[in-house]
Amino acid sequence: MKPILIFLGIILMFIGFFMITLGMILPNTVAKENHEEQKTEESSVKYSGVVMIGPIPIVFGNSPTLMIISILIAILMIVWMFLFVIGLRIK
Repeated sequence: MKPILIFLGIILMFIGFFMITLGMILPNTVAKENHEEQKTEESSVKYSGVVMIGPIPIVFGNSPTLMIISILIAILMIVWMFLFVIGLRIK
């Protein structure tokens, strides 16, 4: 294995630990400001998601447009899994 890749991996891990630590410290100040802004304005949250149980996708959400995007993502994931399995059999 190349030493430069090992070094880059270690550096990325330290950056990740630093960002997690920073994220635990900073949200306290940012959350107070956002909490005051949320009191004044009403917001509706739209969500959608895909849960893959093996090759079977389960799509959920409350927004029709986001659900269509989630269905397209699920189709792409199924095609990707199919191509991966076909690629393993060819070798």
